[in-house]
Amino acid sequence: MRTVTLLQPDVSVPLIRDFLGWYLQEPLQILRRALQYAKAFNAILSIPFLLRTLFKPWKNIVERGNGPMLAQIVQVLAMAIVSRGVGAVMRIGAIIIAIVLQVALLVFTIAYLVLWIAYPLVLLFVIAHVLFALIA
Repeated sequence: MRTVTLLQPDVSVPLIRDFLGWYLQEPLQILRRALQYAKAFNAILSIPFLLRTLFKPWKNIVERGNGPMLAQIVQVLAMAIVSRGVGAVMRIGAIIIAIVLQVALLVFTIAYLVLWIAYPLVLLFVIAHVLFALIA
């Protein structure tokens, strides 16, 4: 009966080749997933749409006046200003949240990629440090 170990070339070479293929292709998958999240955030909180509708009345709440009476015109005008102001405040808040989400996603993605690339190097450094400490 033959023992199979990782030190044998017929076992280790395909294993290393498969690992390197996966390790080098995975950053593309990370970027694709980040792009999918960015698109989802944009679908939920669409910054271009929020900017286009910035000064529209909140929930389309508008009043129509019956006649040319000055008091009624002032009331309709005040309601329009308040409704548009509330709409602008709510949309500006949504725009700020959308920007924060997109920036947080970008920072997280960059950090994830840096950690992904650095982890094997750090692991090799730690193993070498431990081996040199054991030898010395």
